[in-house]
Amino acid sequence: MGKKGIMVVTSILAVMTIVFGVISAILLALKHHQDDRGEFSTYRRSPAMTCGVVAAVLASMTQILASVAICCCGAWRRTKGAKRIAAAVFFIISWVLAIIAVLLFLAGAMLGFEGSAKKTVGNARIVGGVGIFVIATFLFLVVAALEVASYRLVRKKDHY
Repeated sequence: MGKKGIMVVTSILAVMTIVFGVISAILLALKHHQDDRGEFSTYRRSPAMTCGVVAAVLASMTQILASVAICCCGAWRRTKGAKRIAAAVFFIISWVLAIIAVLLFLAGAMLGFEGSAKKTVGNARIVGGVGIFVIATFLFLVVAALEVASYRLVRKKDHY
């Protein structure tokens, strides 16, 4: 599989990661209870847990495949000057943010386990963690943008 094939697979994985991140946030947001019996209520395992783990795995795979596409074929040696430095900075930042996004997806998934929900507004009991999935998904969008920018800076320009 060539560089273009790797980028197509990476793009598909990135879209799937975003979809699973959004689905996880929605499923966790729908996990609420209406009762009047005390301060806490219990909830069963949410499907958001599985979706969060899948999003974390897909985010990891996306980052690894994008790194292969960016670093293979001596692309760093062909690029000179400011483009090379910018591509390296984008590449390093994307790795740091990808690790944070994966950890956030896993943290959100852990909140989907069985547990208790505290009373928040009126008598509603809402499971926390929706914000974690939203932040992780947004962070992964930033990671994908940095990967694309780094790839475009180091790719060989055959048409010139």
